[in-house]
Amino acid sequence: MLGALGMSSSQGFHRSSAALYEGIPSAQAAGFGESSVNRSRERGRRTEARRGPGIKLLAYLEMVRPHNVVAAVLCVVLGILASSKAVERALDLADTAVASAVVALVSAGGYVINDYFDYGVDLVNKPHRPIPSGRVGLREALYSSLVLGVVGVALSAWFGPLSLAYVLMNALLVYGYSAKIKEWGIVGNVVVSLEGCAAILYGSLVVYVRTGELGALSAAATPTAIAFALLLGREIVKTIEDYYADSVRGVRSLPRTIGLRRSAVVASAILMTVPALSILPLFSGIYNVLAYAPLAVVTVAVVVASALRIARSSNVVLAAIRVRSALKVAMVTGIFALLLSLLL
Repeated sequence: MLGALGMSSSQGFHRSSAALYEGIPSAQAAGFGESSVNRSRERGRRTEARRGPGIKLLAYLEMVRPHNVVAAVLCVVLGILASSKAVERALDLADTAVASAVVALVSAGGYVINDYFDYGVDLVNKPHRPIPSGRVGLREALYSSLVLGVVGVALSAWFGPLSLAYVLMNALLVYGYSAKIKEWGIVGNVVVSLEGCAAILYGSLVVYVRTGELGALSAAATPTAIAFALLLGREIVKTIEDYYADSVRGVRSLPRTIGLRRSAVVASAILMTVPALSILPLFSGIYNVLAYAPLAVVTVAVVVASALRIARSSNVVLAAIRVRSALKVAMVTGIFALLLSLLL
């Protein structure tokens, strides 16, 4: 339930219980040098000396990735708007606010637990991150993540047992992804892509619970399909970008299983389904075509250009770095194309 921008799928390092010392994952046990650990701890001590409430708050904001949480909230609003319009129900602002809070809390908890499990890798590759830099302790991150997730799941009971079950299942998947599933190659890519569009489905589920109309659920099918195809294509592009790092870590990503070139073709083929799927809103009857078309054209143009670039490039790893950023832009324009066409 991470929203269309999704969680980072860089293959984090998974620590066994033997690699824990006083609640801190041992970077030495994970294969990182003692000097790296000592430098990080020294940075932490210096940070601790000057830490104040403002520093701590900024560190937590960095961990929860506010821009991604906002994207998740926009996705649940998208699902509610599409379903409400399909069943001719006025938008319920209270339900929208509660559903948005549920998604924001679970998403934020998911991002924090991702940093917790990625501590060993970030210690070397991203020492500026809140945990390795010492601005947030490991236990703090773990407990904060659990609190955010539990409160989000509990709040989902506002809409009844079906909502509670759906949010609980997605929360467990989010935490499981960070702990282990991200190491499972294409399975991890599919799981994080599903989680990326889960907020859209949750919005439709809220309307279904309130109305009992199956049309509320089916209304979310088109935006969910578009989001899933775009997310899955981008996830595979990201595994191409991470090819050499994953080789060192021993992660069985798709490029390491079938090769870089074939993975580029797979990513391109998936992305090429987005233009066809993007036509569907024009015929659904619930989207304003004039409001939808301009941004949809921009989205499709960016996706097609990205798909062709990754498929044709002689250096697919370098191409993947550029394509990944372009596809993030396409996600934003795609969300707003759908939202504006429902509001206008």
